[in-house]
Amino acid sequence: MQHRCVKDVSMTCTLLNQHDDHIVNVRNYSSKGMYFESDEAVSIGSYIVLRAMGAHEMAARSSSDRLLPFSMESTDPLACRGYRSHTIAKVVRCKKMVEAATGFGIGAEIMMLSD
Repeated sequence: MQHRCVKDVSMTCTLLNQHDDHIVNVRNYSSKGMYFESDEAVSIGSYIVLRAMGAHEMAARSSSDRLLPFSMESTDPLACRGYRSHTIAKVVRCKKMVEAATGFGIGAEIMMLSD
C-alpha cells in the first residue's frame, strides 16, 4: 500500500534489549515497513532494532563482508526519503529463501513510538 524505495542498505539488527548484533541487507523500505534479508531467522512478533553502521564500523568489518552503505541520489523516488538510520520494528514475516543455501527474507513493520 505504501510506495517503496528499492535500495540495498546494510544495517545491524538485534533483538530489542539484547546484544546479538548481526548484519542484514535491507532490500526495500517505506515509511511503514521494510523487507530485509538475513542469515539468521527471526521469530514473527519479535521486536528488533535496526541501525545504520558508521563508516568506522564498516571499515572494521572483514573485507569479505559485502557491506552496502546508504546513499541518496537526486533521482531517487520520494519514498527513499523515508529511510531511518535507527528504528524499532516488529517482525511480521520470516521465510526461508528458496534460491539461497542459507538466508531468510524478513518483513517488518516500523513501530511509531511517538509523533
